[in-house]
Amino acid sequence: MVSRPHLALLPGNELGARLRAPILRTAVFLAIAAAAIGLGYAAAYYTSLFAVREFDVKGGPREVRQAVRDAGSPFLGESLVALDQDELRNTLAALPTVRSVRIDRAFPHTLRIVVVPEHTLAVVRNGQESWLVSNEGRVIRPASPETTRPVVWTTPDTVLQPGELVPDENVHLALEGLRGLPPGFPEKIQTARASEGLIVLELANGMELRLGPAKSMTLKLTVAARVLRTMTASERDALTYLDVSVPERAVGSTTLNSQVEG
Repeated sequence: MVSRPHLALLPGNELGARLRAPILRTAVFLAIAAAAIGLGYAAAYYTSLFAVREFDVKGGPREVRQAVRDAGSPFLGESLVALDQDELRNTLAALPTVRSVRIDRAFPHTLRIVVVPEHTLAVVRNGQESWLVSNEGRVIRPASPETTRPVVWTTPDTVLQPGELVPDENVHLALEGLRGLPPGFPEKIQTARASEGLIVLELANGMELRLGPAKSMTLKLTVAARVLRTMTASERDALTYLDVSVPERAVGSTTLNSQVEG
């Protein structure tokens, strides 16, 4: 006969005690680990262990980067862990010269900020003040007398505030014409205006470029550039206006009445 090992049966209470011992040890270990993690997080969150001491700002011209550092200075000393990135992002994006920012933590003490600056498109004047404005019509800063950007006039009672959009729909419509200019446009744009939904650009030689409504603006300006390139400088100077409001039928004139189809 084959002998079988003798199995000793443990009382139920002793078996339960033996099972509870490793479970208890595991629970204690997990509790200690969780406490250690909690203490480490609290130290990082509430103390100066990872305090912000430096801004590493990239993108944009020097004055824009400095403006970002100045605006972000109230956040120096805050913990990188506790930092409210949305609040900082909103603070920096409110700067008139900043379109957007990207923020990254660089432990232990640095905050990396990548800036996308506003692009200056034109000068808006209300009679007494001249301001640089962005593609979207956001007021950036006062324009210097040396500025060579196209000028868009607004009404004398229009209030222009840095960081705010110009509160004049005609200005925004005129900017539509300037935004669509193709690279290397053959003539310098002096002014832009809009009235009753129609956009007109005035060239440096005094000729009007009549664009009509804001639709198909890129096509209209591409056609205008093509027509102007086929003309000599003296022929351009002789034109009173070039009308590309219907891009399939560009019309030019040397007077206000007679028209010559281009």
